[in-house]
Amino acid sequence: MSNPNAPADHRRRGRVLRGWLGFVALLAYAFFLGRHSIVVAGGSDSSGYLNSARLLARGKLSDDLRAPSELAAAAQERPAHFTPSGFIPSSDRTRLHPTYPTGLPLHFAAAARLLGWKHGPRLVLLAAAVAAVWLCYRTGRELGLDPSLAAAGAAMLGACPIFVFTSVQPLSDTLATTWTLAALYFACRSRRRTRWALAAGAAFAVAVLVRPTNLLIAPALLALVGFAPRRLGAFLTGGVPGAVWLAVYNQALYGHPLRSGYGDIFAAFGLAYGAPTAVHFAKWLLLLLPAAALPLAVVPILRREHRTRTWLALVLAFSTITGCYAFYEVSHEVWWCLRFILPALPPLLLAALLGVETLARGPGARWPRAFRPVAAGLLAAWAVAASWAQSPGLGVYMIRHYEGAYQAGVETAASRLPPGALVAALSFSGTMYFYTDHPVLRWDQVEPDEFARYVALARRAGRPIGAVLFTSEEAEAFRHCPGPWSRLAETGNVGVWLLGTAP
Repeated sequence: MSNPNAPADHRRRGRVLRGWLGFVALLAYAFFLGRHSIVVAGGSDSSGYLNSARLLARGKLSDDLRAPSELAAAAQERPAHFTPSGFIPSSDRTRLHPTYPTGLPLHFAAAARLLGWKHGPRLVLLAAAVAAVWLCYRTGRELGLDPSLAAAGAAMLGACPIFVFTSVQPLSDTLATTWTLAALYFACRSRRRTRWALAAGAAFAVAVLVRPTNLLIAPALLALVGFAPRRLGAFLTGGVPGAVWLAVYNQALYGHPLRSGYGDIFAAFGLAYGAPTAVHFAKWLLLLLPAAALPLAVVPILRREHRTRTWLALVLAFSTITGCYAFYEVSHEVWWCLRFILPALPPLLLAALLGVETLARGPGARWPRAFRPVAAGLLAAWAVAASWAQSPGLGVYMIRHYEGAYQAGVETAASRLPPGALVAALSFSGTMYFYTDHPVLRWDQVEPDEFARYVALARRAGRPIGAVLFTSEEAEAFRHCPGPWSRLAETGNVGVWLLGTAP
C-alpha cells in the first residue's frame, strides 16, 4: 500500500532556507554599510553629482553662473574663476553645466523627491550595493554554479574594500557595477526568453548613463544575447530610451550628442600609462581579492567543454573595462583608483568561480559532494580576511570622518561669514554652492593681480570676501589670493577666513 502522505520536498525546503539566510545576510550587510555611509556634497565628485541631481529634481539641466553683480563683466571674461567643482561654463559663459554623467544624479533626484535630500540619496547608495551583491549571486546561479559557489562570489564582491569604499559615499562606481551586473544577468536569461533581452538592453543603457565607459561591455552582452534577430532586436530596443536621453542631454548642454562634460577625454589616455597601471592593478587585485581569483579565471581554458560563450563573455567584460583604464593617466596613482574598474570585478569573480567548477569536474571529482562547498568557503573566508586586514589601514571606515569635515566646514562658514560674501574656495567650492547662496571664487584659477582687481570691485560694492579652506590649502590659496586675512573660525582641519582692509 502506498503512503498517502507525500515525502517532504527536501530540495524545496533547502531553497527556502537558503532564501531566508540570504535575506538575513543582505539585511546585515545593508546595516553594516549604513553605519559607515554618509552623503555630503563634499569634493568634486560628491558635490558634482548632488548639484546635478538637485538641478534635475527642479526640472533644470543647467544653472546660472552665480557671480556678484559688480563682477559680472569679469565673470563673462573669466567664467572659470566663478565655476564650482563639478561644473563647467557654458559656451556663452553665462551658465553652469554639470560635468558628470546623469545616471547617478537621476537616481538621486528621484529618491530625493520621494524621501528628501537627507535620506533619498543615501538609500540609493545602500540599495545599489545590496542589489549588486544579490545580482552577483543570481548571475552565478544563472551560469549554473552551485549555490555555495554563487554565494562565495557575492561574498567576495561585498567584502572587497574598494566596493565598500564606493558604497558608503556619493560615488557612481557601485551603481555602475549594479547596472552592469543587471545587464549581464538579464543577458544570460535572454537565452531562455526574449523579453530578458529587452531588459538587458535597458539595463545596459542605464549602466552607460551612470558611466559612459560601461559601453565597453557591449561585446560581452552580445556574446550572451547572441545574434538571433528577435533577441538582438529586443536588446537594441531596450537601449533606445537611454540612448535618446543621452543624446538629447549632451546636445543641449555640450553641443553634440557624443560630447560630454569631461571635454576631450582622449587627452587623458596614453600608452605610457599602460605598464605602471597594469602593475598597480595586479598588485591591488591580489591584495584586495582572494589572490587565487586571477589564476582561477583562466582555468576554464584548460578544458574544451568549459571554453564556453559564457566564459568568453565574462573575460570580455573584465578585459575591455580594465584594458581601457589601464591607459588612463590617474589609474595608477592610489589604491582607490581601482574604483574605475569596479564594474569589471564581478565578471572576474564569476569567471574564477567557473574555474572552480572546472576543477570540480576534473581533479575535484574525487570529492563530488565536498569540493565545491569547501572551495567556496575558503574563497569567502579569504575575501573577508583580506578585507578585515586591509580596510582599516586604507581608511575605508574613515569616510564618515573625512566627508564629515565638509559638512562641519560649510555649517561653520554659513554661520560665521557675512551674508552675500564672495567665498574663495577650491575643495569647498561645490559644497558652498550646494548648501549656501554664496557666490564662489575659485582661488586656484586666479592670479594675485586678478584677485586684487576683484577685491577692489567687491569693496566698492560693499561686498565682503571670505574663504573656506582645508589647512593643507592655506599656503597655496593665500599665494593666489594675498591680503590681510583673519581666521573667523576653525573646525578640525577646516578654517573659515575673512579678508580685512589693508593698513
